[in-house]
Amino acid sequence: RSGGALQFRYNSGIASDGVRLVLADRGNNRVLIWHEAPSSNRPPDLVLGQKDFDTNEEGASRDKLNWPLSVATDGRRLVVADANNDRLLIWNEFPTANGQPADIEIAIQWPWGVWTDGERLVATSTSGGHARVWTRFPTRDNEPPTFQLRARGDFGTPRSITSDGTYLIIGDHNAKVS
Repeated sequence: RSGGALQFRYNSGIASDGVRLVLADRGNNRVLIWHEAPSSNRPPDLVLGQKDFDTNEEGASRDKLNWPLSVATDGRRLVVADANNDRLLIWNEFPTANGQPADIEIAIQWPWGVWTDGERLVATSTSGGHARVWTRFPTRDNEPPTFQLRARGDFGTPRSITSDGTYLIIGDHNAKVS
């Protein structure tokens, strides 16, 4: 049991489209969504990865999660790095129901960070030691990336990603540089 809608366990990724707030609650194997960013201790409106706010069962189907680490949205789509399932899950339209299954699944080794501006998508592969870059947003399962960034082989465990749309910054936990 999760302990309820406001009991978080190892929350990690957070994203907003300027209105909605999305939180990866990895220890409860879920993603929480508020239709409006709360100004008080208000329960979320939706839960993904679980059928309700009380369960925390892991799973590998498109409506389940296992240790989600990061989330990203452009306001229309939602992307979740589902680490223990070695995949990204993508909802083509912002979810509207608890436990709603994802539309697209992309295999990637231990994804940690995700970023999108709606046109491009970037995801780190922590155990793969690279970041995958799609210059056109993926539209089908396991669509290959346009290219991969490997930091000349010096990536250790790339994790966080941020961008202003021009510059891309990737946080690397164990870089191989001296």
